[in-house]
Amino acid sequence: MAEFTQLEKLKLWLGISNDDSSQDAKLQLFLDIAEAKIKERRNNLPDEPMEDRWKIKQLEIAVYLYNKQGAEGETSHEENGVKREYESASIPESMLSDISPIVRVVT
Repeated sequence: MAEFTQLEKLKLWLGISNDDSSQDAKLQLFLDIAEAKIKERRNNLPDEPMEDRWKIKQLEIAVYLYNKQGAEGETSHEENGVKREYESASIPESMLSDISPIVRVVT
């Protein structure tokens, strides 16, 4: 079986056909934001790549950002029995809490 790219995995998760490229730029932006947040939490050096072990977390954050479109700053909303609340206008701490920082020794 062929290895999927992160973009292809994200589209699969969201139920978007890989033949449909109309949202590719936006989806890639969400993946890039997710990677930047992970690297920031990890204390990666500027040119240091994100480790493969964080690719699932990257997808989870990208899905969160995709699903939150149009309601970015919402703190509470209830309509027809559906209630939505967001921890913050950004990525919630609960999604980032299991990302451990890199510890470096300064010599």
